[in-house]
Amino acid sequence: MRSGRWDEPVSVLDRIIAILEAVREADGSTTITRIAVATGTPKSTVSRLVRDLVRQRYLARTQDGVVIGLRLFDLGARASGPRQLSLAAMPVLVELFNATGEHLNVAVQDGHHMVSVISVQGRLRPSPSRAGARVPSATTALGKAVLAFSDDDSALDEITRGFAPCAREAFERELAGVRTSSVAIDRCETFPGVVGVASPVLSARRRPVAAISIAGPAADMDPRRMAPLVRHAARLLSQRLAV
Repeated sequence: MRSGRWDEPVSVLDRIIAILEAVREADGSTTITRIAVATGTPKSTVSRLVRDLVRQRYLARTQDGVVIGLRLFDLGARASGPRQLSLAAMPVLVELFNATGEHLNVAVQDGHHMVSVISVQGRLRPSPSRAGARVPSATTALGKAVLAFSDDDSALDEITRGFAPCAREAFERELAGVRTSSVAIDRCETFPGVVGVASPVLSARRRPVAAISIAGPAADMDPRRMAPLVRHAARLLSQRLAV
């Protein structure tokens, strides 16, 4: 959600992107009024732009307001990277789900966040994430798995900019451990009561392409038992992407 009002002048494209982001972040149907508040855009302007976006099928109307439309889903499906990743990951996720029955995710890095490309529902209720969801790189097992193998120091600096010196040192030690074990752990840092275990999906040059994770309830989720399973799945996915 945007914290302030728009500063003029603002392009029509800026407003359209802000509206689409507001609808996406609503995680379901939302209203013109809520979009106007979230974007700081006049309600009359939002109404006009939403009408055009509905006509172009980027948004769709529901009884309760508007949701993301089929045209955006179609454009997303045409993105070659995520599509290739999804196709390669499916048999790996089937094997991993049969072995664990837990919530699974394959995600890629986007700025300070990890974006879920595939999400498989496990026994967690409610589900902690879904395909398309964004989660912080600094706290999630997915993000730590990618950051540990990234050679972009500036990205790590940006993500840890607000950390106290001792917290930054502890985080760097944690990433060093991930590089050694190829396993990262989120102990309820992102979602209360949810433990995540992840491993990086690496290119032939050992650069992070994505990460794969298992998430389950903290009460009976054993990271030591899940670690070899998720590490094996990540290696399989790395091999499939290299073919």
